[in-house]
Amino acid sequence: MKLVNIVFCLTLLGGIATSCIGEDMDECLSTNKLILSYKGDGTTEIFPDKINRVEMFVFDAENNCVHSSILPDEDVRSRTTTLPPLVSGDYRIICIGNTYQTNISATASGDYSKMLFAAEDYVAGKTVSGNDSLYYASISYTVEPFDPKAEDKTQIIPFASSHYDLSVEVYGVPEGASPSLDITGVSPGTDFENRACGTATQYIFATTHEPAKHLLKARNNIMRHKDHENVNVNFRLSQGDEPLATVNLAAFLAANPIIDCSKHEVLIPIQIEFKSGKVTISVPEWYIKSVTPVF
Repeated sequence: MKLVNIVFCLTLLGGIATSCIGEDMDECLSTNKLILSYKGDGTTEIFPDKINRVEMFVFDAENNCVHSSILPDEDVRSRTTTLPPLVSGDYRIICIGNTYQTNISATASGDYSKMLFAAEDYVAGKTVSGNDSLYYASISYTVEPFDPKAEDKTQIIPFASSHYDLSVEVYGVPEGASPSLDITGVSPGTDFENRACGTATQYIFATTHEPAKHLLKARNNIMRHKDHENVNVNFRLSQGDEPLATVNLAAFLAANPIIDCSKHEVLIPIQIEFKSGKVTISVPEWYIKSVTPVF
């Protein structure tokens, strides 16, 4: 079972009463709600299709984390959640979606550039095969002084993608091989500004090998890089061998503009084929058909 690693921060609940008595409104708190939203690259709400778990962090005007929690499943399903009791003031709310195998750290630092989320295996110093299908949201939120005549405040928090989906297919794998696929130069984390970061590292992909078909496949997520110059996908006859084929991600994307990395939902499909002593690198035919359907 996954161990949830959350840094619980200082709360604002200390000294705050939970009810209002008579004419004294000084200890009364407004009710504030969030509506969780993700529309991807369209105009239709697809949050329930893409995000099933949400961790929420609330920061005050001095960037102190005053609350952190995993939202209840029913809140995620309904896309509506109520904020914890907060005194009036300005806040920043950050939500991270789908943190099943993800570690979130440094939320008490007060420095968003130091707060980051990364694969639990990476943080533990273990071999990483990929990342969760992560999503990120951040908004400014002002809690107004309590007014018994005012309606509850509700604000939409829109999510954005924090990952790329990477598919690799290798055809013509030699008989007797124990093939492996890995990617080097990837950023292992994403900060609280939704920027991929961290010391470049290697992921060793989980693969499916079909010897009878001479086929090796992998599908994993990586963080949403801006710079792909030093990111390489490597096919090896066995783990630890020198690469038999290397695909530089920047060169591959430049040669295949059909793959639009500016979108939220991005699949990067790579096909490597060994045939007649040659290696060809291409975009799979099934992807081209799905992107440019014939009517």
